[in-house]
Amino acid sequence: MQRVLMDRSNPDVLDLVLVERGGSLRYALTASFQSVIAAPVLFLYGALFSLPLDIGMLFAGTGWGPVWAAAGIVGGAGAAIGWALMVRLVFRTVHRLRFAPSAEPATVVLVRGARADRPMPVTEVRRIRIDHSTEEPYDGDPRPRSVTITLTVLLERGELPQRPLPQDTDTTALHRELREALSPAVEVDLHVSHHQRPAPPPSVSDRRSWNHFRYGHGGSTGGVGGG
Repeated sequence: MQRVLMDRSNPDVLDLVLVERGGSLRYALTASFQSVIAAPVLFLYGALFSLPLDIGMLFAGTGWGPVWAAAGIVGGAGAAIGWALMVRLVFRTVHRLRFAPSAEPATVVLVRGARADRPMPVTEVRRIRIDHSTEEPYDGDPRPRSVTITLTVLLERGELPQRPLPQDTDTTALHRELREALSPAVEVDLHVSHHQRPAPPPSVSDRRSWNHFRYGHGGSTGGVGGG
């Protein structure tokens, strides 16, 4: 899971790093090559899609040779298309927001996998929102408490995909750092919520047991009539 970092290595700009080590051609190429490991899985999914065609060919008496060839062609096409889509995602994803100048940002650049967009007015970034949600277990719940932390960048033309952050992220410190670096040019919000996990409704057997206890063992309230 990624951490959001403020990169101040260049004194002229300030980078809000959404993907660690992202924003360079080297990273994009490395991530693209690493996605090759998904090719066998994509091949199998593609081959499964050819199953109706394979069954039809067998009933038509074509034999196993053409069937294996068709499955291989469809599986290979599926793997190639899937890999191409993953590579495109790597190169299109915004990895950094580059603000300049670093002291009082006036422009922002969206840095993608291997290139940077043209500079835009910093007002194109409407808001950076940090959501910190804590869910406590209900009484008798064996599951532990869960924490969900996300960061969302809202742009004038939409929003970037929500970034999940590690559960041990100090959201107060992150909020303070972002505000000190980007205010008043960019509004930074922190939303903290705390709630209890809802308990599941009682099962049918539990309700029947309760009704049996109430009405089966409650006794009769009627009196005995006298003569």
